[in-house]
Amino acid sequence: MATKTETNPAEALAEARRKACELRAQLTGHESGLAQALEVKDYSGAENAQRAADSLRPAVLLAEAQVAAYEAAARALSEHQDRENAAKVLREKQERAEAARAEAMAGERNARAEVQKHLDAAQAAVVEAANALRRAFAAEARETEFRQEINRIEVEAGWVEPAAFGVGGAQTVQPTIDLSPALTAIRRSEA
Repeated sequence: MATKTETNPAEALAEARRKACELRAQLTGHESGLAQALEVKDYSGAENAQRAADSLRPAVLLAEAQVAAYEAAARALSEHQDRENAAKVLREKQERAEAARAEAMAGERNARAEVQKHLDAAQAAVVEAANALRRAFAAEARETEFRQEINRIEVEAGWVEPAAFGVGGAQTVQPTIDLSPALTAIRRSEA
């Protein structure tokens, strides 16, 4: 979290630069005056310009050092804010990824439960289909028994002659199974 300061770094830097420029211009003026005084051999003027330049030089150096310090502080502050922003962006990205992962994991669990529900239903349907096939064979066996009973009654009543090979059994279930790969597979799984 960024710390709030009373001083605006950009304003402080601008003020320090302005002051350093003013002082540097004054120092340059004194040094220029010194050079001009020496040129015309005005030693008294040169001495005054030298004293003024010497007394102003520490203030110029301090002002320029202050500018350098403010610039370094501004860079450090900017780098710090960049790191904080990068950390915040990374943290937000991680939070979004975590939320997305949690949502995807919940979706995966739901899909897995749905898969299991459908597999259970399919297995129950196969078991029911196998039971239905057994019931169909049992019903077909009863149909054959009733055919044989009908034939016996008809023979005893004299309505028909006895068949040499007997009455043929009902044959509906197996041909139907033979025409259906799914029913064939269910029937084979029962064997």
